[in-house]
Amino acid sequence: MQDALRPNDETFKRYYETGYRKWRGILEAAFTTPLDLSRLDFASVFPQHPFLVPQVKLDSNSTSVLYASGTSTWETGVGNCDLPPIQMRFAFAVTTASPTTISLQSDHSTGYQKRLGMEGDHIPVLTLAWAYVLAARWTEIIPGAAAIRYTDTLAMFRDVGVTPDESIEEIIDLGDVTDDAVRWWAAVLAPGEGWNAVIEHNNRELKSPWSVRLRSSRDLALPNGATLTPKEHRGPASSSTAVRYILDYVRHYGVLDQSNAAFAAALLLPTQHGISKQISWPLPQRSCNRRSNYSTEPTDPPWGSDTRQLDKLLTMSCNTTGMASLLSSSFIEPSLPCNVCGAWIKGAFAVLDTPPAQEPRVLARMLMEKTPSLGFLWVGAILMDVQHHIMRWARPVGFKIDLHSATWTGSFVSFIQNPVSNFDSNLGLIKRSDEARLMFLSQVDHHCNPPLVPFEPFGSTAIKDCVLEVQMHAFCSGRHGLRYTSWIWDCEHDSRITQEPVGYSFSSVYANGVDSGDSSDILVQYDKLDRDGDISEAMTRNIFKWLRQADGFPVAERDIRNHEWIEDGWSSEDESAAPDGDGRSVQDRPVVFIVAKKPAYVFDVMSLGSWFELGMSIHSLAVVAWI
Repeated sequence: MQDALRPNDETFKRYYETGYRKWRGILEAAFTTPLDLSRLDFASVFPQHPFLVPQVKLDSNSTSVLYASGTSTWETGVGNCDLPPIQMRFAFAVTTASPTTISLQSDHSTGYQKRLGMEGDHIPVLTLAWAYVLAARWTEIIPGAAAIRYTDTLAMFRDVGVTPDESIEEIIDLGDVTDDAVRWWAAVLAPGEGWNAVIEHNNRELKSPWSVRLRSSRDLALPNGATLTPKEHRGPASSSTAVRYILDYVRHYGVLDQSNAAFAAALLLPTQHGISKQISWPLPQRSCNRRSNYSTEPTDPPWGSDTRQLDKLLTMSCNTTGMASLLSSSFIEPSLPCNVCGAWIKGAFAVLDTPPAQEPRVLARMLMEKTPSLGFLWVGAILMDVQHHIMRWARPVGFKIDLHSATWTGSFVSFIQNPVSNFDSNLGLIKRSDEARLMFLSQVDHHCNPPLVPFEPFGSTAIKDCVLEVQMHAFCSGRHGLRYTSWIWDCEHDSRITQEPVGYSFSSVYANGVDSGDSSDILVQYDKLDRDGDISEAMTRNIFKWLRQADGFPVAERDIRNHEWIEDGWSSEDESAAPDGDGRSVQDRPVVFIVAKKPAYVFDVMSLGSWFELGMSIHSLAVVAWI
């Protein structure tokens, strides 16, 4: 007798093979394609993404963080369809309570430049520099933020011709620069905090998300090429001025690739801060002062000449939950049926756990192949050493689904993003995945939030067994799907600023990767093929709870309802008053979502700590959002 939910061994093996071959093909492609960090694209990515504006109103209800919030609008149907748009609230945390510590150690075992196959030793210096640029730009945008300022702490100055004490300092040669540039570098490379970007809130100073504190086993020193009079006042560099200083440095050494990588790392500082408030890197060596053979010289910063693109990247960087969601989504395929997703993931990680795939340079190239638009984020994540944390939570699919960041970056994190497919109404059936989409698009009571599970439910449902809203729109002549149409910032004096995207259509294909080609000839290793710890059970239980806990199971799904995967964690009190399913809406349902009965849903802004707690609990609780 066929099992209603659990795939048989042959099916499980087939999906394991599919996941294995997919990632083995990506691994083999990574060995044949060099990692060219000079070609990282920051300038044209994510045209949909909103950007912070100086008029934004900050939500000051929290004592430890300030939020910038707004409302997104999504069309749900086109043509002859009366489905109204959905509006969703969203908030960005734009401050942090403490800086991220960058610790430079002379005995650090693995060089970051060796991780990604780079020559030279400029990543720490340039990451510190780009962090200043992001923080300075933050002070220019965030209302109420104080102008960025230098502290009294400076990097030391030493004569280049004098051999320094090996235990005291490393001299960073800047080339021929102005006194103002030297003063700026003295702040950027100062021990501790050489500059401050803050906003006062509740009698305390909150910092920019890119604030850093430098700790080094040997201080970084500057040459005495320009003498700074101790009493001489030099105003802090603006973001645009600091960019010029960095580009001079990059041209001096010919390190465009390392500059791009360092900018990517700086964008990941807020995400790193949510995981660990410290990053350890090896101390730059004197090889840092040798010019690279790299010939390309930059004329523009990584984001190009449009400051709005910098602001988009800065705004994206603030959304740490979204960044983690995007990076985690690189390891999954939301189009997989929920009851076999675990087999595919086991096959995928059978490749990802091998020593070659663990090599940072290879892993970076693999993930740039899998999700090209997120390539620079992966470079930054690997330099920040957060890839292990991301992979740890991608394996059990223990990450928060963020539809906003997915749509803004053209990424695919949930089956709910796909448009409702065309179907033959004469058959009287609708795919369960389309049923779920129409329930969400219709904002059916208790389905105002998207499923917590990225994978689609398998099989079909009789249309007569669906809720009325699904029945109505299954037969209407319009087309249905989520289409992001605008973002509106909450601004001072109850005003609004609207930012409209370069539109997606309902038929958009989200960019979660490219086809790795025919992989049927790839030899599969089966040593990881086992059914212990299969996450398919948790994923299936959670998606069916989302589908059925409010209205109950139809008679045709009785075998599913009574299956041990569903029965586990399901009590009779959870059952609807009309469990047989005839399309009737139940008015008094015993279970509700935390945010319900609204024409839009709200993503709670979560710290990464809460994000990890969600990942831990999603497999032990039926659905963490139920009460």
